[in-house]
Amino acid sequence: MKKKKPALNTKEREILRIIHKEAGSMSPNEISQKTGISYVTVRKYLKKMVKEGVLIEV
Repeated sequence: MKKKKPALNTKEREILRIIHKEAGSMSPNEISQKTGISYVTVRKYLKKMVKEGVLIEV
């Protein structure tokens, strides 16, 4: 049975979009500045996406 991928909310999609657009690794502070999403919120969603396997922490 296939494991269902977690649904991403609007902020998570925006974070992924900016990481993809910038072609690689970015700090939470850089993501926050480019998206307008608070640093605390960016960190929360990055941790969540790493835990769910959406992102790989480097």
